[in-house]
Amino acid sequence: MQLFDRAGRHPAAPAILVAVVLGVVGIVSCGGSDKSPTSPVAASLQGTVIEGSSAQSLRARRGGLGLGGVTVRVSGTDKATTTDGSGNFTLTGLNVGTLTLQFDRADIHATGQVTLATGGINVMTISIVGARAISSGMGDAGEEVEGLVQALDAGAGALTVLDQRLGAVVVHIDANTLVRNGDTAIPLSQIQVGMRVHVKALQQSDGSFLATEVLLENQNVGGMREVSGTVSSVDSGAGSFVVDAGGGTSVTILTDSSTHFQKRGGSGSFSDIVTGAVVDVKGVLRSDGTILAQQIRVES
Repeated sequence: MQLFDRAGRHPAAPAILVAVVLGVVGIVSCGGSDKSPTSPVAASLQGTVIEGSSAQSLRARRGGLGLGGVTVRVSGTDKATTTDGSGNFTLTGLNVGTLTLQFDRADIHATGQVTLATGGINVMTISIVGARAISSGMGDAGEEVEGLVQALDAGAGALTVLDQRLGAVVVHIDANTLVRNGDTAIPLSQIQVGMRVHVKALQQSDGSFLATEVLLENQNVGGMREVSGTVSSVDSGAGSFVVDAGGGTSVTILTDSSTHFQKRGGSGSFSDIVTGAVVDVKGVLRSDGTILAQQIRVES
């Protein structure tokens, strides 16, 4: 037999009402988010694995640096993938932060670290240099720079190379850069202005170049160089002027009685060299980094 109070209510009704209210509150508090506040943010890595320099292969194939068939594995996990024919790969479901990656193929066994700075898509290029894998925060293939050293700042870890194709290129060196003479590693301080070097570098997001390897090819000055740019200053008395070759690089040009001048297809003279003029200079690199011009063409 069920008992009711004078108002006709069941004596357990208040307890039932409290239980229902607490249940609703619990559902609302748990259903506001489908994520734990401490859940790691998922990141992905879109990378390109390229060929670095070695003692056996000093000149990589430009436009064909991508390494296909390389297994890329996140160390300590089961996350792995294989690069396509162009060296591209994608890894998903990664944690933000620094990861150690292993790269394996029949002829490749390298390890390196990458840092995923965002929970979104991280794009970078990874250069294989022997057993090292060196990452660059830009999805771009490597660059070949070869020529005579025009300027050197060993303290800042930078050198300017006069490349026949690229012009004056500033290359930066870090702790991962291999500097060598033949098969022997050497300090950057052993490289001097006028020496010929071959550099493998990765272009950074700010447009600068970070070297993965610098090879000292010979120690002879006197090679022919070509520099193009805008005249920034002129010293008529010394018969010299300074050319802004771009990238923050300035080159001092010397002239003598054998220098041949051209202007717009005709004959020219030193008087045509004025501040702001665009010039193309061919000459010999001297040991102090200046160029003794053999031919100067004034473009404007």
